[in-house]
Amino acid sequence: MTPAKSPYWNPGWPQEIEAALLDAVFSARATYGGPETGVRRVISRWREYRKCESLDDPTALAAFVEKPEELAEILGNRQRVAGNSTTKAECAARLAKALTGLGVARAEDLVDSDELRAAFTAVPGSGKKTWECALFLVGERTPNSLLQVIAFTSYAVGRTLDGESAEMLLAVTAESLNVERAALEHAVWRYQRRFPLPEQGSELKVAG
Repeated sequence: MTPAKSPYWNPGWPQEIEAALLDAVFSARATYGGPETGVRRVISRWREYRKCESLDDPTALAAFVEKPEELAEILGNRQRVAGNSTTKAECAARLAKALTGLGVARAEDLVDSDELRAAFTAVPGSGKKTWECALFLVGERTPNSLLQVIAFTSYAVGRTLDGESAEMLLAVTAESLNVERAALEHAVWRYQRRFPLPEQGSELKVAG
């Protein structure tokens, strides 16, 4: 899993909730693509439309709840969510609307709370994996995301690590590779989440 072979070597969207929502929705059951294709192309088109440096205002996406076809045109993508109930563009707009209705005004407001999780996963086309993805992309770490990182690093060294040791190993590895720590963690998490989530306290194993 090297930067040359994986599209996930980027730090996510720690201060851009709009980008995080689009990424979480459009990366579901789809090829992520490269810097100018797939998910990042969708975000680039949205950034071009918004004409601002930081995509950190979910009300901009929420404004398209009643005009999802227009949003799909802006994004240049009409992919549909699992189950074909709506487009991913409409799903992203509905998610933004649900979150803003609960006081989420920027990336730092998106936290792992029961209230936000329930509203997020109630939107057609969204679910627990989309929720976890959005949280990770804004820099919010959950117990599940930590377990994924622990599983990957434990397999890498051949023994079960605790959270602190896993984080330390990531930091050292990022430094030795001369890459951002957040970019390495994102690549690790995206890779590892393809496998079943290990249970806390159980022996950590990796499939494949």
